[in-house]
Amino acid sequence: MASVSPVSRCRLLLVGWLATLVVVSGSQAAVSQTIYAWFDVDGNLNVRYVDNSNVGSTIPPGTYQFVLNNNTADDYAVDHKFHIFGPGVNYTPPSGAVQTTFSVTFQSGSSYTIQDDLDPISHRMTVLATTAAGAGTSSGGGSTSTTPSGSTKPTSSDIVGSAVVPFRGALDGIVFGNGNLSLTRLGKAVSTLKMGRYTFFVDDESKARGFSVQQLHKQPVTITTATFKGTHDVTLALKPGQWFFFSPGATKRSFVVVS
Repeated sequence: MASVSPVSRCRLLLVGWLATLVVVSGSQAAVSQTIYAWFDVDGNLNVRYVDNSNVGSTIPPGTYQFVLNNNTADDYAVDHKFHIFGPGVNYTPPSGAVQTTFSVTFQSGSSYTIQDDLDPISHRMTVLATTAAGAGTSSGGGSTSTTPSGSTKPTSSDIVGSAVVPFRGALDGIVFGNGNLSLTRLGKAVSTLKMGRYTFFVDDESKARGFSVQQLHKQPVTITTATFKGTHDVTLALKPGQWFFFSPGATKRSFVVVS
């Protein structure tokens, strides 16, 4: 057996090291281990990472925390039923649940389906767990959009540009039929939030009251008007300071945003 010279051995080691770098740099990294899912006001299925980018047709294997905002019906009063299934996974939210959090482990080489069981043809996407580089574009009704349908871009000076603050997740607002308001996050009343972008999901059950958000001494941002009834979502970037949510003409309730 021929011996290998020290110079050749070094060359072999260098080639192996470079090959390892190529493999590592070519692997796909997850944007985040938390994923948000919801049906927007137009009924589209949205599945996104914390930076608001879409989960594509491929995802790195591993365990992810899903935060599902399941408002059930969209602005057209069409019901939806979230369902994710595949090897080791078969989840639908409990009946009547508005927001649920659950874990999903995507097994390498396996495919998973996320759909609306009440309309799987229009609202369905398939995700392959793979370490291959480059995530594709998700398939299914509306799941490829980069901005939630029905959302608006507030222009008042109290809103920070979305490019400089992270996406923090969902807030649930309710305008009850009697005009009372609530704002919760993961089922708990909002009192303090970290600076960042949040999607306000508002369920407005009143024909006489709306839902607005405002930073102290700044212009308010209207999410639903007094004449609107239904659900609507808007993503806002919040600066540190005192904030309020309220129905115009009614008592304001406050919360604090910290850096």
